[in-house]
Amino acid sequence: MKIHIRFRNCAPLAAALLVAATAAAQEKPPAVNPRPGQPGHSQHVEWQGAYPTPDSIRKFKFNRSIPMPDGFIGNLAYDDASGRLWLVSLGPPTNTKGPSMVYEVDPRDGKVLAQAQLPFKGDFGEPVYYDGYLYQGIFHESKLYKIVAGDRANLGKIEKTIPLPNLIDLKLEDESHSYPFIEFGGLTLTPEKNLMFHADDVGELITVERETGRLLARARSIKALGGIAATSGPNGELLVLGNSDPRGGYCALSYPPSLSRSPEQKDISWALIDGKTGDVLASIRTQNSRAYASTVKIIKREDVPGTAYGKFTFLATGEDGVIELEWTPVKESN
Repeated sequence: MKIHIRFRNCAPLAAALLVAATAAAQEKPPAVNPRPGQPGHSQHVEWQGAYPTPDSIRKFKFNRSIPMPDGFIGNLAYDDASGRLWLVSLGPPTNTKGPSMVYEVDPRDGKVLAQAQLPFKGDFGEPVYYDGYLYQGIFHESKLYKIVAGDRANLGKIEKTIPLPNLIDLKLEDESHSYPFIEFGGLTLTPEKNLMFHADDVGELITVERETGRLLARARSIKALGGIAATSGPNGELLVLGNSDPRGGYCALSYPPSLSRSPEQKDISWALIDGKTGDVLASIRTQNSRAYASTVKIIKREDVPGTAYGKFTFLATGEDGVIELEWTPVKESN
């Protein structure tokens, strides 16, 4: 039997495929650190933060604390332009005190100015405020919720939901994970007003388009960060402040972080990370920490002569409530 093959001019088709492939390559967000098995890949290494020296510990200070509502467990959002502060409590069964709630509180004394009930269940990470709304990630739903916050009369109204990438979208061919969703606790607004979250188990800083959830960029970094907060550095570089339990006891699935801390072990490590490459630029391990390895929000960053990154004033949560801290990071030597 003869098989007849008819050849045709494939030049137009080839050109179309080339254009499509080029467009796809341009849309695909690159991972700064290549994946396992690819040239140039660097393995995750255990990270605990630099132990403090007499000089470095003087550069990390506690300023004040702000009380939270009784029995509150959850995270905070802060608007540095207006100075407004919001708290979002976790949902049942993690929260045994009641439903998930959003509060606006007075940043001076913690007085509740407005509150509303939210429909969220279980554990989830920190919210982010932008332009009148809170963006609350629910990692086990692979969703962001856009929630009214600027208008106190409508506080808690859900404006829309935004889909987030799943693990399958990251194409982690040489890694296996127990869940289809990307587990994250830390969420922050980038200088370009998009959203970055830290994938705990994957160890990546992932940037998505704020209103669509479309994947924009990835940078391989350290694992098991609690909260993150991004800002521009003295030369316009993207800096990310984050915290972590140095024993790896914190993750978004085991809240509150205090449950993983014994009276003898309350160390929390802080890292300043290059948001583009994922590299740790500076770190300190604070002993007997007032803060949990969870939510963190930058109030301001100030240039300080003779320092590489300036001074950060920021908010976190801890056993004393919302706490204000400041840190002047010391650049790590390679």
